[in-house]
Amino acid sequence: MELIKCVHCGDDCGKYPVIWEDKNFCCHGCKSVYQILNQNKLSKYYNIVETPGIRVDKQEFGSKYAYLENDEIRDKILDFSEGNISKVTRFIPSIHCSSCIWLLENMHLMDKGIKNSLVNFTKKEVSITFNTEEISLRHLVELLASIHYIPQITLDKTEGAGKP
Repeated sequence: MELIKCVHCGDDCGKYPVIWEDKNFCCHGCKSVYQILNQNKLSKYYNIVETPGIRVDKQEFGSKYAYLENDEIRDKILDFSEGNISKVTRFIPSIHCSSCIWLLENMHLMDKGIKNSLVNFTKKEVSITFNTEEISLRHLVELLASIHYIPQITLDKTEGAGKP
């Protein structure tokens, strides 16, 4: 059986590649980065300065993440909050390559309320600093889910950033 290689990073796509315009990708991160490069006619994604946006799947989450609007729950999830600046760190199991890192660390391109994001690749965690007047924790989580990086959410601070 021949391996299917990711058009963007060259990794094995496994049994179920992500397909866009008849091209195979190992993950949605690689597909999204490829789309950005394709849309902007750029050969190196580190050279991107401005972009019209990262393609996000249009999904309706309904009330799935509504619990994140509860102050008590939100306070247990956030690492830090003062005034309108908050920081959250979450375990995201689907982080697996440099495209994942690039996409997650450039989330400020998707929403102006996101001020900074940093990935810890070995722990599969992303730390995001955001302005709560511009984006709520709920909408931040919905944005992550819409780009296929569904964070693991637990309320027990003893588990660190929500790792299993």
